[in-house]
Formats: sequence, structure tokens, C-alpha cells
Amino acid sequence: MKSPTRELVAPLLLLAVGLALLPAALVGQSPVTDAFVRISDKLICQCGCHYGLSHCPHLNCPSAPSLRAAIRDKLAAGLNEEQVLKTLVAEFGPALLAAPPAEGFNLAAWVMPFVALGLGLWAAVTVARRWLARPPAAAADAAIVEHYRSQAEREIKRLEE
Repeated sequence: MKSPTRELVAPLLLLAVGLALLPAALVGQSPVTDAFVRISDKLICQCGCHYGLSHCPHLNCPSAPSLRAAIRDKLAAGLNEEQVLKTLVAEFGPALLAAPPAEGFNLAAWVMPFVALGLGLWAAVTVARRWLARPPAAAADAAIVEHYRSQAEREIKRLEE
């Protein structure tokens, strides 16, 4: 009689080997498919979902199928990735790009986060230095402290009565 663990080990081992070989099977895709994936990852779907072209979740998306077909057609025509991107941007405009090109006014989109971070750090350091450089508060006059202490004690006694 076979033990139940032996009956489970063989299918689980087969499943583990299959899952281990799956990434190797996926890596062996054609260069056109790899280029298609790289290009579509650089583009935004134009249906308004703001997802990457390769990840648009809409079933009846009005723009993703036509854009994907255009990429495949241009790759089949022999254009390289850069030429396909330039052609698509010329046809549909720079809003198609997932990241703005680092030139002209679009350069501000790349530079401003670092400028804002630098200004924020500078402001935080300046405030911290000023707080640390303040002189300590002067000690209270002993006569004033004694006056308020005695007044508080009188009020406590009055409330206890």
C-alpha cells in the first residue's frame, strides 16, 4: 500500500518543475515581440484610463487595439523601436508618451522634483539650526514663582474646605 504522501509528492514535484521552467519558456520570445513590449511600455493608452498601452484593463478599449496594431505593423515593416516611437508621436502627439522627453519645457518635469526636494531640505535645515541656536529661556524670578505657588496653595485649601 502506498502512503498518501508519496501519492502527493509526484504531482507536486511535476508542478514545481513546470513552474520553474515557465520563465525560461517566456524569455525565448521573438525579437519582434520583445520590441513590441518595450515600445508599448513606453506609451500611454489614449482611452483615458492612464494605464500603459500594454496594460489597459478595458475590454472594449477604443484606442489600445488600434495602437497595438500600428506598433505591430510598423515593426513588421522593418522600423526599429526609435523609429516606431517617433512615428507614433508624430501621428498621435507627445501625450502618447508615458514619460515626457527631457527637452525644452518638458525638462521641468524632470528637474522640478529635485529642486523642490532640495528647497525643502534647505528649509528644514535652516529652521532646525535656528531652533537650536535660540538662547535658552531665562529662569523665572524666585519671588514670582513663590507668589504663584502660595496663591495656588491658598486656592487648593479653600477648595478643600
